Amino acid sequence: MQTTKSRILAHLKRSGGSSVDELATSLGLARMTVRQHLATQERDGLVMSRKVHRPIGRPHFVYGLTDRGEETFPKRYDRLAKLILEEVALLDGNEIAGLTPAEKKKLLFDRMVERLSSQYQAKVSGKKLPERVIAVAEILDEEGGFAEWRAVEDGFEIADYNCVYRRVVGSHGDLCDWHVSLLGRLLGSDVQCSQFMSKGAECCRFIVSESASS
Repeated sequence: MQTTKSRILAHLKRSGGSSVDELATSLGLARMTVRQHLATQERDGLVMSRKVHRPIGRPHFVYGLTDRGEETFPKRYDRLAKLILEEVALLDGNEIAGLTPAEKKKLLFDRMVERLSSQYQAKVSGKKLPERVIAVAEILDEEGGFAEWRAVEDGFEIADYNCVYRRVVGSHGDLCDWHVSLLGRLLGSDVQCSQFMSKGAECCRFIVSESASS
């Protein structure tokens, strides 16, 4: 069972920022309880507050996660390093001879897509697209993500609110492209990312095309 602290942090993670009233209503908690927890979390450096002025009435405070608060959610830097090292060890000198640095990186990421998609294939094999979407959202959660899905016009949308490679993707955007490619392979469908956390969005939002599914 989640603690009140973890529920508040999770809500702030999903919302990108909430007031005391919004937290109390969404979580079914007393406003005083929310205030007490936020005060503790702000003291611990997990959340920060900013004053928001409204056209009518008194200003109110909106609370959001700090970098330290973001790091309380699962990260998989160790797993990424292991994947890269394993694939580098398998590269043949003839394969990379004459390739540019960008081409070498693409080859490496393509191999990583192959490796991971084969690991998860049993979870999506033989399923129709709606079932594969559910399975992929569950895989993202298992890997430390914070995913949810919904049906949209012409397909589905998967939103992931936790980037397990958060401190790396800012300077290595290729990782985002690799992640989209992996999801497309698992889903057997065209996948586009309409927004990235690495570019300031509150979540990565993946659009899965139903018409292009196999």
